[in-house]
Amino acid sequence: MLAFVTADTRREIFRIALPVSLESTAQLALGLVNQVIVGTLGTATIAAVGLANNLLFIGILCLNTLGAGCAILASRARGRGDEAAVRRIVSFFVGFSVLVSLALALPLGLGATPFLKLIGSNPEIAAIGGPFLTLVAFSLPLITLSVVSSAAFRSIGRARIPMLVTVPAIALIPLLSWLFVHPLGMGVVGAALATLVAQGIRALLLLGLLVGSRWGLRWAWPSLGQGRDLLREAVPLVLPLFITEVVFSGGVFLFALLFERLGTPELAVFQIVSNLEMVFITASAGLHYAATVLVAQSIGRADSPGVWAVSRQIWHIGLASAAIFGFVFALFAFLLPVLYPNTTPQVQEWGFWAVLLNALFQPVKVSNFIFFGTLASGGDTRFLLLSDFVTVFVVGLPLAWLLAFPLGLGLWGIFLGRLLGEETVRVSMFLWRYRSGRWFRLEARAAASD
Repeated sequence: MLAFVTADTRREIFRIALPVSLESTAQLALGLVNQVIVGTLGTATIAAVGLANNLLFIGILCLNTLGAGCAILASRARGRGDEAAVRRIVSFFVGFSVLVSLALALPLGLGATPFLKLIGSNPEIAAIGGPFLTLVAFSLPLITLSVVSSAAFRSIGRARIPMLVTVPAIALIPLLSWLFVHPLGMGVVGAALATLVAQGIRALLLLGLLVGSRWGLRWAWPSLGQGRDLLREAVPLVLPLFITEVVFSGGVFLFALLFERLGTPELAVFQIVSNLEMVFITASAGLHYAATVLVAQSIGRADSPGVWAVSRQIWHIGLASAAIFGFVFALFAFLLPVLYPNTTPQVQEWGFWAVLLNALFQPVKVSNFIFFGTLASGGDTRFLLLSDFVTVFVVGLPLAWLLAFPLGLGLWGIFLGRLLGEETVRVSMFLWRYRSGRWFRLEARAAASD
């Protein structure tokens, strides 16, 4: 089981991880700028756009699993030297992802306002958020196409191309949003249109480079029989990941409801900590993708020592990354009065200690992030679904409720329930599964002819 990671492998880890982390951090920062622009339209608009974006975020999380499936299967094929299969897999996932995302986007976009009313929005929020959600819903196929195209580039060792396309394209969102919202006076619809235009440019550029440039792949649509085989291989891999994201999103929403039950100041603390923490967790996001791609390639090569060596190396790098960014995250506790000057002293005091508490758990959270990608690469997606359900609904939420309400710990009970009951139990389950070796199976296959 023991093997050593070569310098070339370390370079390959960073060739994937650094561009993805930079891309993800830039998207998050630019998204925050756009939120500030939308915030100038008033409190009701902030609430309506926030609700619509939460719904969109759930859709994006779920559809991102198609990119993960493409990366895993394409990386395995590349690992075994079957370039023809890589092209078929990528072509299949491009077409399949567009169809699936359209099936989700069309009903959501066409029925946006009634849907917002159905989930309990008041008439004002539904009237503002409906037109916004209608437009941004139609960006889902574009975002999914970009995610799948980016996954394909990373699988073939071209991780910088998605970064070089995505960052300038996403930078258009706040620029166009300001132009449409203020000089052109389009209001909230202008902000949605800015997202749609920028995501369209990003998707078309990535797809064009993927199938029409020397850095990409030649289009190779699978035959009917090959398509059926790919579908049989993709569904058992992607469907549990899809359901896992639904479970995860639902858990985050229910934890937020627990904070809301305590009161508005407690909910504000939760939002402040979550928004800040996302920046620092995202800085390690590239290691998740590196694990997804490089572990899958080792599995495709039937290289068992390589599977263990590269997965351990990525985890060790992740622990170092979490320690560094966790320390910086902790320092931001002292900046809360500057970042959130309009909050009460109570919120700032609670926020200070909540940031420090969550900063201590950064190594645990980043480890979960990396192990998720590692186990998914081995096709162990049913265990991932089981672990998410157990840690969120069997342990985390009940423990948070018990500590917060019957035992009277308030918001600290919810934070401890989430950190100890969800994150710590999850990393324990992941470590047990990882060390058991039952999360992957080597399938040596002869390379297919082109």
